[in-house]
Amino acid sequence: MASRIRSPATLTAFPRPMRWKAFLPLSRRGRAGSCSAAAGSAWRFKSRSKAGAIRRLATFFSGLDMRRRAGPPARGTDAPRFASENEKNRLSKRQSRRGRMMKKTVRLLALASSCLSLPVAAQAQDPTGNEGSKEIVVTGSLVRGVAPAGTNVVSVSQDVVQSSGATTTAQLLQTIPQLGSFNDLLKQNGGNNFVTTNRPNLRDLPAFTTKANSATLMLVDGHRVVGMGVSVTSPDVDIVPPGIIERVEIVPDGGSAVYGSDAVAGVINFITRKDINGLEADARYGFGEKNYWTFDANLTAGRRWDRGGVSISYNYAKNSTFLGRDRDFVRIYPANAAGVSIPYTQIECPRGTVINRINGNIYALPYARAAGVPGTANQCDLSDTASVYPENERHSIFAGLDQQLTDNLKFDLRGFYTDRDTYQSLGIFHSNANVGPTFVNATLTPFPLQSNYFTSPGSPFEVHQVSFGWGADNASNQRIALEAWGITPTVTLDMGENWQLRTMLNYGQSETEQRTSNVSSAALVNAIRAGLFNPYDIALSNPAALAAVTNYQSYGNTRQEQFNARAIVDGDLATLPGGAIKLAVGAEYLYENVRTRRGDVIPGFENTGYPGLSINGALVIPARAGLPLGIASRDVKSLFGELVVPLFGADNRSGGFEELTLSLSGRYDHYSDFGDTFNPKVGLTWKPADFLRLRAAWGKSFAAPSLLDKPETDPAALSWQTGSIFAFLVPTSVLVANGYPAPTGANSNGMFILGSRPGIGPEKATTLSLGADLEPLPGLRLSGTYWSIKYRDVIAQAPFTNFPQYFSGFGGVSFFVNPSQAQIDAAIASAASVSGTPCAPQPTCLYIIEDNRKDNLGRFNNSGIDFSASFGTATNWGAIDFSVNGNYQLTRKQSATATAPLIDFLDANYSRLKVRTMLGVEIGNLRSQVTWSHSHGYKLNPVVPAAGGFSVQDRVGDYNVFDLFFRYEVPGEGMLRDLAFTLTANNVFSKDPPVYRAQQITLSTNGFANGSTVGRVIQLGVSKRF
Repeated sequence: MASRIRSPATLTAFPRPMRWKAFLPLSRRGRAGSCSAAAGSAWRFKSRSKAGAIRRLATFFSGLDMRRRAGPPARGTDAPRFASENEKNRLSKRQSRRGRMMKKTVRLLALASSCLSLPVAAQAQDPTGNEGSKEIVVTGSLVRGVAPAGTNVVSVSQDVVQSSGATTTAQLLQTIPQLGSFNDLLKQNGGNNFVTTNRPNLRDLPAFTTKANSATLMLVDGHRVVGMGVSVTSPDVDIVPPGIIERVEIVPDGGSAVYGSDAVAGVINFITRKDINGLEADARYGFGEKNYWTFDANLTAGRRWDRGGVSISYNYAKNSTFLGRDRDFVRIYPANAAGVSIPYTQIECPRGTVINRINGNIYALPYARAAGVPGTANQCDLSDTASVYPENERHSIFAGLDQQLTDNLKFDLRGFYTDRDTYQSLGIFHSNANVGPTFVNATLTPFPLQSNYFTSPGSPFEVHQVSFGWGADNASNQRIALEAWGITPTVTLDMGENWQLRTMLNYGQSETEQRTSNVSSAALVNAIRAGLFNPYDIALSNPAALAAVTNYQSYGNTRQEQFNARAIVDGDLATLPGGAIKLAVGAEYLYENVRTRRGDVIPGFENTGYPGLSINGALVIPARAGLPLGIASRDVKSLFGELVVPLFGADNRSGGFEELTLSLSGRYDHYSDFGDTFNPKVGLTWKPADFLRLRAAWGKSFAAPSLLDKPETDPAALSWQTGSIFAFLVPTSVLVANGYPAPTGANSNGMFILGSRPGIGPEKATTLSLGADLEPLPGLRLSGTYWSIKYRDVIAQAPFTNFPQYFSGFGGVSFFVNPSQAQIDAAIASAASVSGTPCAPQPTCLYIIEDNRKDNLGRFNNSGIDFSASFGTATNWGAIDFSVNGNYQLTRKQSATATAPLIDFLDANYSRLKVRTMLGVEIGNLRSQVTWSHSHGYKLNPVVPAAGGFSVQDRVGDYNVFDLFFRYEVPGEGMLRDLAFTLTANNVFSKDPPVYRAQQITLSTNGFANGSTVGRVIQLGVSKRF
């Protein structure tokens, strides 16, 4: 759904190089003749050579893939990537499928190259350089020939994509200040309840990492893409390789009146290259600190003829991982813990620590009679063995065919295939266990595990919290595998009198699998009780018990399917003095289906269940059923339309009214699972003078609950927690500050529930934008936009790791202190699965119930100002250009429930200002560019308390990153023609993100805030067009 206009002037200038002497796009080159015998034997020889080169290059990429498919273990560990033969067999089948796909790709590339035109004809350029005559597809409207009225469309050109040095589209989006990932690392997170795809988040709206749906709609060539991920249903941006992108169009404004669900914060439309005529190849290799490296390569072939064309593009990309110990800014700082006599970093170390739960004394192991030294601990930094950025390997194929069948009928076919594997270490296994003597009875609080390894230098009735790590040979490794494909045929019929019918079908499938090696808490408890596991020194444990406890995975597999059909009719309805009234109407059908299995499993027994395991007559792993298959589907039927009324235009303009255009659009959607919704939008563009354009837009938007935000596919999971996890999730200082009693040694236990509540409905929003575009001088463009989003019924988990917000606003809603037995029983009854060891006696042993299942929780109001400026001019020695793009937030308020008051969260703990500035120079064939990305610092509330010799922290600093880019286009003919070299230096000064000393639940995010980085990366590239 897009509009075609003849000038790019309506697009906001994004920081971009103004390529005054760059090569013309391939689409502007001369059309080639047919592949006929007249081409002669020389052409046949050249085509065979090209096909052979393609085969060799694709075989090389495939070989890279097959040689190290499992990936290396995390540095410092010998832990295998895969724990079972079943998984190896699945991997082998996946490799075979990929191998077949590679062979098909080679054949398609060879076929495309065999039909390429003669090299001389292929290189011919349009001498007029008339880019303005080329039709441009603009996102945000249904009507051809006009820009979306009242809306600011940000366009990211192919030159900007190249100069960013991005090897993935996720990295490209890190350069856009309007996105939450700006100046940060957009990456997948571990676990079934986290995002396992790279998806954009315009305006940094809440609940991004916990809910399955998205408030930012991603399109490819104007249409939806099948959902991807284990626990989310929005596409992954990395299915579109940077090398195939012609431009990215971003509408940072509500778009549900045109596109339907998900377009709350806006729309990101990736427009792929189509008019390719010839053969293109490029490759880049980058290297960074501590052996980090990245590599990507693109191979594209296309053939244009008089009434159509065909193209195919293959992309390969891979990068290495790096661990917390490889970057100085990643570290865990010491913190105070309730009931413990000293502050500490982490005590779940290979040589562990004991906390006396009766008196709070802490002792470093070994802890034996007369050997324990109170006030000591074996401390370590668990972030050292956790991946800060994962290893990724991706294969992508994009292909297209278009043909003008008759003078008024055109057929277009597009398809894609993507396969990506992600590997990362989540750190060494670490555990906590409450241990007591063998003769203790179950009424002692807190209830300990009876163990014959228990030793006490004090009272024999002590209860120990033993914290220990499993050593470098037992790291938690995660693998996420994504495979997706889609096909989109389109038929366009020119009906005459400037009316056109556009019909589209779209079908796609995806499968995402996530496996994270873990420790079975139930098996650990049973092994300790049976005397098979020694928590004081795991080296003395039974080897079979050790293997059983660690042969465990967090697992998820989700398959998604989408079918979409759409028809749009648009044309001129009537004529006014200001121009033609344009009308577009359409209908759309959408079907979605998901099938998912998620949970904790013994590898290889996900579907069938596990028969159980006993060692030396003691039950260690009880029998368990296979994971249930969650299935959900729905269909959506939609009607929509848009009316564009030019009140003033070129034919009737007068003083103060060079242009005045009104746009009215609306969309009705009927969902089979939750009902109806209607969303209107009004846009107005007023041009009082040639150099000034004013715009305004108001609308309603919504985001439908995802099929994975349902109890059928996301059932409630309850876990009992104690020890350091309880201490982290239930911080005493924050609780006391909000009027709650402090937990004691007797009731330091918690019950935590995740999943989705029944009856989740759609999220709704009202959006407003007011803006101005000013062009006071040739080459100078200034733009500013005020925007506002009032978001309600937000689907979210309560923010249980944002302790000030959670414990000040969600009491009695999501958490309950000192719960009754009835509340405990009700919580257990609501859960589909229960893990961990229940405390006793209940209810006095339980301090808190946290029910953090997803629900329509509350409201979120967000507003700010987008601003941009660009200037470019030719000089007697070349050209110079400058641009800036930024976002300043004015308000950021959220309420816990629909009726609770809004609380301001912008005053602290959030960066208000994000800016990206670029300066470029061209001298001859050399392009040089420097870019500065700035994230402003902020104060902290609450402050990070003093601990372990560190003073109170009350602020997070600014983060400034500088990048360099150079491109040299080699002059000459023959093999030198269309040959270019690039050099990119990202984070050239190797600037670390600002320090943040509060401990985080995800190990690799400790020690820093307000941005993230892989460090300095130097990237060398070469490209050639044939």
